[in-house]
Amino acid sequence: GLLKCCNAWSRDTLGKKVYVQHKIKEEEEAIWEQLGKPGSKGYFFLCGSKQPEKDVYKTLLGIMQSKGGMSEAQAQRKMEELQGAGRYVTEVY
Repeated sequence: GLLKCCNAWSRDTLGKKVYVQHKIKEEEEAIWEQLGKPGSKGYFFLCGSKQPEKDVYKTLLGIMQSKGGMSEAQAQRKMEELQGAGRYVTEVY
């Protein structure tokens, strides 16, 4: 299988903060193909600090809407389906 790890270190680049939601946005095409597209079988794991969890979720909803042509409600249902199937998992503290 394919594994892609995207790290975001918000304090590594002086004057420029890069957060995990920025990295997700950079990978939106691959995320749509592997997670959102009908018939896709990918998994998404968010691990680490709880702080970015809401922004990450919001970014993923946006990908479902922009790449999948989903309404906000449809994107929300898709994310709930992914969570229920164990394909969207958060391990945050």
